[in-house]
Amino acid sequence: MIKVSHLYKSFNSQAILKDVSFEVKEGEIIAILGQSGAGKSVLLKHLIGLLFPDQGSIEIDSRDIAKFSEQDWLLLRKKMGYLFQDGALYDFMTIFENTAFPLKEHTQLNKKEIGEKVRNTLSLVGLEGVEQKYPSQLSGGMQKRAALARAVILNSKILLCDEPTSGLDPVRSRDITDVILNISRHFNTTTVITSHDMKNSFRIADRLIIMKDGSLVAQGTREEIESTDNDFVKEFLN
Repeated sequence: MIKVSHLYKSFNSQAILKDVSFEVKEGEIIAILGQSGAGKSVLLKHLIGLLFPDQGSIEIDSRDIAKFSEQDWLLLRKKMGYLFQDGALYDFMTIFENTAFPLKEHTQLNKKEIGEKVRNTLSLVGLEGVEQKYPSQLSGGMQKRAALARAVILNSKILLCDEPTSGLDPVRSRDITDVILNISRHFNTTTVITSHDMKNSFRIADRLIIMKDGSLVAQGTREEIESTDNDFVKEFLN
């Protein structure tokens, strides 16, 4: 599904990503963990084409995205959902309008069909009855749920989540990760999450990647990560 090979990226001669390689299987949930500045968000932006590597390659469905045309990107991004760290909801739109926006832009569904799909998707993330509220009227956790609903409203094939628990208390952090797990399984999405939230990532991820200073230092299942001999990983886990 997703294959990252020997990825390098620098800004102003400062290396941000250094020889990063990993694969994500179809329907798998991968969590990329690391301290602030490890390169997690930069890596995620490469997967959606907001940034391009200096060296290395990224393949999605066995196609090198560096060779994509604008039309190729348009078609792929219709299949990709992106959950921004702050949710990035339009504050001048209601939750219904925010969630419906991708449907109005990219489908030919009529008003009734859009309404039904929006309500069903909001129900999947536990947001029944908030359609006419504005983002400012919702808690931070509810805003992230609404943003997640918008991210998957087109039945996303790939879901990218940038620090989904950032700014949330432990209870809300657990809630949003549970919702991401349920949504991923419901739509069979291939899900990549960046996070510093080790506890919740370990709960929901099929495999984990740990980064340090732009380099990948460990990857594997929870059991494999916990049994590693790498000193940084041991320190990070503790």
